[in-house]
Amino acid sequence: MVYRRKQLRGQGRSKSGFTLLEMLVVLSIMITLSTMGFVAYQASSPPGAVNAARNTLHGLLRFARNQAIMQGSNAMLIINYDSADEEKFLRYAGVIVEEEYNSTNWKAAHSGVYLPKGVYFVPQSSEDAETDGFGFDALWPLAGADPDVRSQYHCSNGVSTKAIGAIEYPVMSTVALDAATGEEQNWIGYQFGPDGRVKGVGFSVCSAAGGSQSNHLVVGLARYESGGGLLFENSEQAKGVMLRLNGVSYAVDDPDAL
Repeated sequence: MVYRRKQLRGQGRSKSGFTLLEMLVVLSIMITLSTMGFVAYQASSPPGAVNAARNTLHGLLRFARNQAIMQGSNAMLIINYDSADEEKFLRYAGVIVEEEYNSTNWKAAHSGVYLPKGVYFVPQSSEDAETDGFGFDALWPLAGADPDVRSQYHCSNGVSTKAIGAIEYPVMSTVALDAATGEEQNWIGYQFGPDGRVKGVGFSVCSAAGGSQSNHLVVGLARYESGGGLLFENSEQAKGVMLRLNGVSYAVDDPDAL
């Protein structure tokens, strides 16, 4: 009986609580999980999402330029501009490369990527929001403002500022830009030549073959209004990428620097 009481008392002590080492292990796990949750929250909300979107497009710009140099041909970052497809409109991008220099036949060099939800590529203009599918709130700096917080892209030397054409993407085989495949959508383009320099894009809407312009792209927050149409707002959280004529690009965090 004496032995049994000692045994029971010993069992009671073994179940009395955690040891200091066990407490430290549990605490470290809790801290790790809470940190991971905080990082995930930041990545999915402004300004983390805007920064992630900018970095995504910046990476694709650099990839397109590298492809142009490596292939000795033209390459282009393309951004969806088809307002009929709300999932892709101004938030789906990819890279296409010309099969041979000036062959006019292009193929996908990238599988395509979506920007984070709520973040969109900011187009150059919106003369008619209902037609274009997007607009800007009253506080968004537009033409005449300093800065004008919108992207800038050119077909060539000022002949056109639209840089828009049609293509089916991603393309598994080579196709001509503006080809009537039955599944093409509209795209905005940033093109590089085989020397890595910025070049006028090859869409047919661009009437001049040569020339180049200093460009920049901007991403910002937007939401679909109840009546339809994308509304850009909170311009102070926009971020951008400056693109020099030689093709070198760098990130810009301050919208005033655009």
